[in-house]
Amino acid sequence: MKYLALALPLAVGGLQGTPPVRADSSLGFPALPSPVPLHFRQMLAGMVPVKTRELRWMLSFVGKTARLTATTRSCATSMQPGDPPPCRESYAKAVAYSGTWQTRPYGMEVWLEAQPVPENFPSEMRLICLKTVVGVLPAGAKLLPGDACDGSSPPPRWQPGQTKDVALWHCSIQEDSAKPWSGHGNVGPFAFAGGAGIEWLYLNNDCAGQEGAFRFPSAAK
Repeated sequence: MKYLALALPLAVGGLQGTPPVRADSSLGFPALPSPVPLHFRQMLAGMVPVKTRELRWMLSFVGKTARLTATTRSCATSMQPGDPPPCRESYAKAVAYSGTWQTRPYGMEVWLEAQPVPENFPSEMRLICLKTVVGVLPAGAKLLPGDACDGSSPPPRWQPGQTKDVALWHCSIQEDSAKPWSGHGNVGPFAFAGGAGIEWLYLNNDCAGQEGAFRFPSAAK
């Protein structure tokens, strides 16, 4: 049987009476285990996918139980390079994982599995979560078309392209080679920040641009 394990690079507490990891007040890292749910959104869009796909993940802890749930929706895609059109479809429950968590000298381990076994999702996963700072684009940032194929003209670029550093827990899926999520045959990794969280947007516009980036979610989404 495979398990999902979250390993954090700090001495943490929880099941054995020691305190949990606390947020770093200078950098704003969320606590883990968090007293409130942590959120992350993955979005695949562009001219190439038949439909825009969105996944919303929520990581929560209730006592000795860890829960990781996802809702999903698919919407009409755009035939022009740039940001996808607004999606009005409702989210549907996709998968729910649950299990126990335990602290270790090197961090935290969490064992999770899904019941019933979901379609198009692994029944079990193994994660390693590390305290990480990533650059996040402003809400509404777009990938301007360029040359993503032969390099004969300027490459695609994000606009606005200035990022803000965000402290979060970056959780890679070990069985998925920790590759950035492109929506094709993989699920992770995850990036759990505080508050409303952040999103990973992957745009596939063929030779006009194939890139992913972290972005702040728009208030309307």
